[in-house]
Order: sequence, then C-alpha cells, then structure tokens
Amino acid sequence: MSIQLNTFFQNMSLLYAEDDSVSRTLYEHYFQHYFNTLYIVENGQQALDVYYNNKPDIVVLDINMPLINGLEVCESIRKEDKHTKIILLSARNDKQTLFKAIELDLITYLEKPVSKQQFNQALLKLASELHHTDYVKLWQIEEQSYCWHPIKRELFCNNDIISLTKKEKILLELLINSHHKKTSYQQIFAAFLEANHNQKYSEASIKSVIKKLRSKLPPTVIKNTYGLGYYLKKDPL
Repeated sequence: MSIQLNTFFQNMSLLYAEDDSVSRTLYEHYFQHYFNTLYIVENGQQALDVYYNNKPDIVVLDINMPLINGLEVCESIRKEDKHTKIILLSARNDKQTLFKAIELDLITYLEKPVSKQQFNQALLKLASELHHTDYVKLWQIEEQSYCWHPIKRELFCNNDIISLTKKEKILLELLINSHHKKTSYQQIFAAFLEANHNQKYSEASIKSVIKKLRSKLPPTVIKNTYGLGYYLKKDPL
C-alpha cells in the first residue's frame, strides 16, 4: 500500500498541545504540510477546551504541560472517546509513564526531541490504521454506493467525498450509531451542545440541519416518526 502523507490527512484536523514555544513553532510548521485544519495550544486546559469544542481527528500531546498534563488530558478524552487518535510526546525516559500511556490506546509514544523522520513514521502508522478501518455501508442505489468512514468522519458516494458541515456530521453519526432506533430532538440537542457548549439550539435550528443533511443524501433515507424522532432507513427504495 502506498500512502501519500501530503494528501492523506488534508481533510482531517489535528490538535497539537505543547508548552515550549520553540518546539511549538517548529512542529506547527511541520504539521502544516499535512493538515489543513490545525489547533495549536500551549497547555492541557486549552487542549481539553479545544477537544470538546472541535473534536479533532488526531491529538498530539506533550506530557509535561502546565495546568493539566498530557497524560491527564489523554485520560479525560479516553473516558468518553475511544476513537480519536492520540500521539504522546515526552522528554522523560520514564517507564512508569510509558506503561500508563500504553494503557490509553495510543498510536505511539515519542521521546523528544522528535525528528522529522520519527514523525513521518508515526503518521504513516496512523494513516495505515485509518486506511484499513472498515467503512460502514449505508445504501446501495443502482450504481451509487454510500459509505461512512467512522474514524475520518467522512461520507462517500462511490469514491467521492460528500461535503458535510460539522453539525451534519454529528447528526449523521448519531443516526448511524442509533442502529435504526428513533433519535429524539433531545438527543440531537445534547450531541450538538456537547460539541459546542456556547451555542444555543432550538427545534427550528435542528430541523434546519436535518433539512440540509437530507439534501445531501438519497431521497427518503432520513425518516421521522411523529413524537418519537428520526432514524435512517436501510433501503431507500
């Protein structure tokens, strides 16, 4: 398998947390070659705030950070999220820290200073894992096959990506993970609120997101049962 790093991660987002300004600037320039969306922070509290507000696909954490260290950030993420890919960086050669890190299901644990080659190897490993993640098949309509990639959080029609907004992705994920059970306005509201704590939502705003998502999917696949909620129909025909 040949993976082109400069294109593979373009549609994914990365959170990089590092308290040392020199290292932060250096690695930020490195990551800019691969990711169009970067969140750069300087302590663990900022890292958690960005994670909860933006849900990045990949998180790179320095262990030694003020306020909340990288291990604690990782532990907080893993309490509710087993899918986000995490890379930990540390200047310490500490076996106890390494053992704790391994338990947190990381992509890798790198000792600083990290060379470009080491980061390339880590990203290749990550890309390989993402590439082999099973797609969720949604619908087959004549020659059009609709699939969802749960790690990259992308919707495909055949080999083409269907562009979705952040709210549309959250809604589609919620409907897919409900396994055709009804998803209520309250559940949708809670999912939107978890992604953006500062925004107010109403039934009208949720209906607007549902309408826009429907326009990007095959006709009639999002169904509504009055008083109970929304669900995805297996066979749209």
